[in-house]
Amino acid sequence: MVEWQDAQLSDLIDIKHGFAFKGEFFTDEPTGDILVTPGNFAIGGGFQLNKPKFYKGPVPTEYVLNPGDVIVTMTDLSKQADTLGYSAVVPAIRPRLLHNQRIGRVIAKDAAINLGFIAWLMRTRPYRHEIVGGATGSTVKHTSPSRILAHRFKLPSPEEQQDIVDVLQPLDDKIELNRRTNETLEGMAQAIFRDWFVDFGPTRRKAAGELDPVAIMGGLTPDPARAAQLAALFPAAFGVEGLPAGWTSIPVSKLIAIIGGGTPKTSNPSYWNGPIPWFSVTDTPAGKDLFVFETEKSITQAGLEGSSARLVPAGTTIISARGTVGNLALAAQPMTFNQSCYALRSSEGDRPFFTLLAAANLVEVLKGMAHGSVFSTITRQTFDGVQFADAGSATMDAFETTVAPLFDRIRAAVDENRTLAETRDYLLPRLMSGAVRVAPKVEAA
Repeated sequence: MVEWQDAQLSDLIDIKHGFAFKGEFFTDEPTGDILVTPGNFAIGGGFQLNKPKFYKGPVPTEYVLNPGDVIVTMTDLSKQADTLGYSAVVPAIRPRLLHNQRIGRVIAKDAAINLGFIAWLMRTRPYRHEIVGGATGSTVKHTSPSRILAHRFKLPSPEEQQDIVDVLQPLDDKIELNRRTNETLEGMAQAIFRDWFVDFGPTRRKAAGELDPVAIMGGLTPDPARAAQLAALFPAAFGVEGLPAGWTSIPVSKLIAIIGGGTPKTSNPSYWNGPIPWFSVTDTPAGKDLFVFETEKSITQAGLEGSSARLVPAGTTIISARGTVGNLALAAQPMTFNQSCYALRSSEGDRPFFTLLAAANLVEVLKGMAHGSVFSTITRQTFDGVQFADAGSATMDAFETTVAPLFDRIRAAVDENRTLAETRDYLLPRLMSGAVRVAPKVEAA
């Protein structure tokens, strides 16, 4: 095989600064443009569309990013500089993505430069150590094009560069495809929930004179027999408080059991680094997967028994209740959690997905009722003050049965992504260092 050559990033690329888009045009309302920020970079590298920041002002055309562009973040707000210097490849999505300040755009000095290889190089440990080690700032970490461009490495031949990309990129592509599919599946479940329990769609359609069960259920199922079973659960008229006849409005705390958490003493090392996941606000999936398999910290059985921490089963919804309020996750396995979160379980029966979606539907209301001068906080009393429509056990159980297959697919995809990411992270340092070489392609006879 061809020997790899000594190289420096400045030999191959330049980094172009982004544009200082005006704050007066920032908006939370969806527009045709999204500003790329450091929050769009995943830990470990790669692009994530997390809490998009929309823009409604004029846009210089040279600062519109194109699918396939390689970008790098030069600012990081986290204590650990989790994403500083990492690269991402701009996805082919709409709306447009804008090249914002503190984001660098990687420009090849020659058309033969493989930017895909450069993007993976910017996700390696030696590169990251150099960038983080040379970062400036105490609270907000910064790097610069000159620091990035000074990185030295071993450069494979053009053919081997592409071979490395061809091994690693499909793993990232499949992870992203699974994430987008999961967003669609979760959106479908949320739409069904709103139709049944917020907009009262089946009752409205019955009250309007609709007789076809499939139409009454909004086309949820094409099977007339199944549609008839579901439609029979909904009244044909409205009663008091604008609810379907026979439904009542009750505090959400009557439908959902609210379980507090706890923290084992950090001064006792025997309580920590055990086999039991211990969930905290840092594990809430802002930009992460809905199902949480692993947590940043874990505790031992002694830590569980020696504290107020509670072990909850898989399928439990966990909501952040202090500081960052209202982030939701589903425990993919039994786990504990700290006092800045609550675990939510159905008060009767086993309805994990109804519980999750009820909480998701009420998040903005709960946020609005949060209190605290330093940190926003929601308490058990906050849940007592929020009303929800009680549709009865049969309807809630039918909903659970209806959406369970969607969440089963989401969980399976999240689990697959864990395996894909482990494979990618195992191969990345070995391929990029030359410890593992891709066998040359054999031409067909």
